Amino acid sequence: MTVLKHYLNLKNIYFITFSAYLFFGINTAIPHLGGHGLYLPFNTVGWIFISFVMGLASYQIGKNSKIIISKIMVYSVIGIVFMVIPIFYDNSEYSHLASMRVYGLLLGFVLFVALHQFDFDKVDKTKSLYIVLLAASIQLVIQTVSKLYPEDEFFVALSNFNAMAQSNIYATFLCTSVLISFYLILTDKDLSKSLLKKTLAYSMPLLSTIQLIQLQSRTGYLSLFLGTSFILVVWGFKKNKPYYLWIIALFMGLFAGLVLDRNERMKKDLKYSLETRLTTYSLTFDMIKENPLSGIGYGSFLSSFRHYYAKKKEENSLIETIGNNNMSHPHNEFLFWTVEGGIIPLIGMLIIFFAFIIMIWKAKKNKGWLIAGTTVPILIHTQLELPFYISLVHWFIFIYLLYMIDDQVGDKSEINISFVYPFRIFSLVIPIAMSFYMMTALESGRLITKFELTGYNNPSLLVSMPNPHAWQKKYETLVMKINLALAKQTNNRDKLKEYIDWSEAYVKHSPYLFIYYDLATAYESLGNSKKAWQVYNLAKYLYPGALWRDKIQ
Repeated sequence: MTVLKHYLNLKNIYFITFSAYLFFGINTAIPHLGGHGLYLPFNTVGWIFISFVMGLASYQIGKNSKIIISKIMVYSVIGIVFMVIPIFYDNSEYSHLASMRVYGLLLGFVLFVALHQFDFDKVDKTKSLYIVLLAASIQLVIQTVSKLYPEDEFFVALSNFNAMAQSNIYATFLCTSVLISFYLILTDKDLSKSLLKKTLAYSMPLLSTIQLIQLQSRTGYLSLFLGTSFILVVWGFKKNKPYYLWIIALFMGLFAGLVLDRNERMKKDLKYSLETRLTTYSLTFDMIKENPLSGIGYGSFLSSFRHYYAKKKEENSLIETIGNNNMSHPHNEFLFWTVEGGIIPLIGMLIIFFAFIIMIWKAKKNKGWLIAGTTVPILIHTQLELPFYISLVHWFIFIYLLYMIDDQVGDKSEINISFVYPFRIFSLVIPIAMSFYMMTALESGRLITKFELTGYNNPSLLVSMPNPHAWQKKYETLVMKINLALAKQTNNRDKLKEYIDWSEAYVKHSPYLFIYYDLATAYESLGNSKKAWQVYNLAKYLYPGALWRDKIQ
């Protein structure tokens, strides 16, 4: 019983949860149709694990009758308040569309506070980093086996549907793991005593860079170069055998990757990708200049950008055609919050960013900068894409690395708490409530995926969804699409008008091309061909070069 009690202490339970998430949670390979956030099953599962971490931290507060806080938390609260303020602006009528983003931000802060409550020592934090390396090793095995044995359905399914299915996401995860291994080589004095530690630390730069070359991720290349350079500048060139062995392993991996690489990416595709990205940045920056104070309103980027792009494209046909995909994010986190919220959320982000920089600078400890170096790949990725929306594990690891920086060089204090019962209650409520929401979201996702993959022929699947809220936009558009089909079959003019009213309102915040198509057919079914053609022409204006499935007669 004593042995069981020893292994079931809070820290051990935390490490079991931490490991289970990185080993199994991110490898949730449930078929899905893409998207971001909770539309991706591995993210939904991830929040269940994170809720348990929060619950354990709450129990720890109640058990110890104290809460550990740090100076950086105060600055983070100030920054987050600045980032939330635009929700209350007059132009944020669609702010509900940004609610999940704001919840993710707030829960990220809660996770940051929660990690402090375990009061990890150096051994604990080092152990966590080796768990990350082990998780990366598992991904290396999955991707290698799926490539070597494409007939193996299990590993192919894992590689296609787990959290690392997107190449840039996987590349950033590998780069982060490589830099973590470099950090451990430089700081873990017990490395030489463990064969497992040495294997993980030295194999990571070798094997990861081989796959990184094959991924052909420019984001990954840039992240690896800048992250490694950052740590080399901080640490300097010293006579240290592990240091040089790691560098040799890195270059061996790069060389082997170049030799083994058989993938070819068309130069035309690379040029299009770059020019599209630059066009997006340029137009987004112009939108910021036009609305520097209040922005365009939270939740409005999808519509505002599409209309702004169409206007500029009409004025100058030489502007790069960005295609018919829905541009819901400018692929730069600073631009995203600024274009929607104006200067206030930008100030909030800068407060948090410089609070960390100043904290590390004042500490005058190389280890603070070394840990900061491990965050470079994720930081770079946030300026080139949207990793936090596609992969929760990137958000989780990023928060953990920020916690390590704060714990290493930050100022911490304790607040004694006499009334601990709320924390004990929260230790149960948080994981139970979040797990219930996420499990029902998972089931709803399974039903929606089944509905779409079976040809939209079984509306009862949508009716039986236990949590439409988590899939609100998808659920809403599918239900209305069914209603439109029934209205056209039965020539129900009231239902057709109902669809028209809904879609006219819907495209104001989400101007999806398929909605315009259905809207045009609804008008055509009512005999209003003139209006149908107006909708068609508006769609052509917003989506230059769009091809409809058929023509309106």
